[in-house]
This record gives sequence, C-alpha cells and structure tokens, in this order.
Amino acid sequence: MTSSDQLRLESASFSHDGGRDYNEDAVGDSDAFGAVRLFMLADGAGGQGGGDVAARTAIAAARSEFMRLPAFSPDTLRRCMVTADQAVRAKQSEETRLARMASTFVAFLVDYRLRHALIGNLGDSRCYVFRGERVIAQSYDHSLVQRFIDAGLYPAEKLRVHPKRNVLYASLGANEEAVEPYVSDQPVDIQPGDGILLCSDGVWELVDEATLGRLNAMSATAAQWRDHVVAAVRGRMAPGHDNFSALLIRCVADTQSPAEDDDRTMPPMRLQPA
Repeated sequence: MTSSDQLRLESASFSHDGGRDYNEDAVGDSDAFGAVRLFMLADGAGGQGGGDVAARTAIAAARSEFMRLPAFSPDTLRRCMVTADQAVRAKQSEETRLARMASTFVAFLVDYRLRHALIGNLGDSRCYVFRGERVIAQSYDHSLVQRFIDAGLYPAEKLRVHPKRNVLYASLGANEEAVEPYVSDQPVDIQPGDGILLCSDGVWELVDEATLGRLNAMSATAAQWRDHVVAAVRGRMAPGHDNFSALLIRCVADTQSPAEDDDRTMPPMRLQPA
C-alpha cells in the first residue's frame, strides 16, 4: 500500500447539558498505539447521580477491555460491550441510588491502515458513516418504535414524532431480554473525505440524516462539522431539551512520506468545543 493509500483521522467532540440541570452523556476514545482505534459514546439514564455514572462507567470499562486486546474484529466490539454491561451492573449493586441506572452505548472501531471500520451499539445512540451527504452505514436502534418499523406497523420516516420513540428494550444495565448488541456484519470500507458521527438521541432526534449529511459535505474539517451540528441542534431545541453529545471523525488522506511512516500510528487530533 502506498503513502497515498493511507488514511489519518481527525476528530472533534461536544457534550452539552441542553435544557437539563446535569449531563448524563459521555464520550471517549482509545489510547492504543497503532492503526486500530475505538471511538465511543454513551447516554446514561437513571437520574442525577445515576445516568452520568452509568455512562462514564461504560466508557471506562470498554476502553480498558479494548486496551487489553486492541484487535480489529467484531469480537472486539462484542467484548467491549459485554464488559461495559458487566461494569454498569456491578455499579448498580454498590448504592441504592444507582440500582436503576442504565446507559446506551455506541462504538466505531477502525483500522485506518486497512481502511476498514465496524459499528457496534446497544440502545438508541447512533453511529452514521457519511460519504458526502449520503449515509453508507448506520447503527441499529434497540427501541420500541424501531420494532414497530421492522414489523411493518409504523413508517420509518415518522420515527422522530412517535410518542414512545424514547422507550428502549435493551441498554447496558437494562437488558432483561438478553438482546445481543448490534455489530456490523461486514467491515465498512472508508476513504478520504468520509465523515463519521457518533451521537446521542439529543442530536439525531432534532437533526435528520439529510441535514447531517449536508453539514458534513459543507465542512472542510471535523471541527467545522462539529460547530455546524451544535448550531443546528441549538436552533431546533425547545426548553428542557435533553443532553446532546457527539463525536465526529473525518477521514483524511495521509500525504506523509514513507520515511515518516511511524508517525501514522499517532492518535488522531481531538478538538473540544470553543
């Protein structure tokens, strides 16, 4: 593979309270040295002192499991999500106030040398892979309304307006049906210019895929895309709106020379909101 075939990744993130008094979302990525990286987002539930603990616990546990064996495979995503679920359940038993806490979890696992990626999730936080304005891969919602859609009982285009759109049947710490997490069947091929968005429902419920795709296509960097998405959410949210968080990744052509090959294993640039 030539230098022009290589990718590097740049990323940016945000996590805002929205109209709430506290933030139950968490974002994170791996610190593994190499071409395989894990990006994660969790949206906790269970009230102040519960949901935020669940989300942070899930991110930390998944990161630790990934660092233990940072391989690019569907099994890696499954191990990370199982470990995160076990960690949340263990925390539930520590304090009465944490007994009902739970969290969604969505992850993007990428080998940027092979140009391959995998998506994994449990709950309704989402991952989109955009090529220009078009969605080429997406996670799966473990929600009651998605079940209605799958059964042909409700139109997909009206998901965002259904009164029970936030009812989940599976999440970390709350999965009585023992639902298997979603993991991509096949790797997603990624290329320079592709944009990846991991987000909580506080983002995607207000900003549809067509708009997110347009914002991706008009943005030269991950930071610009982040700022456009934040502005879009703020322009649509009502008083009392949910926390809203996202981690945005841009695939960039690597123009380094072969002599600089070792630098390609450095972590992607991470930019926080201004």
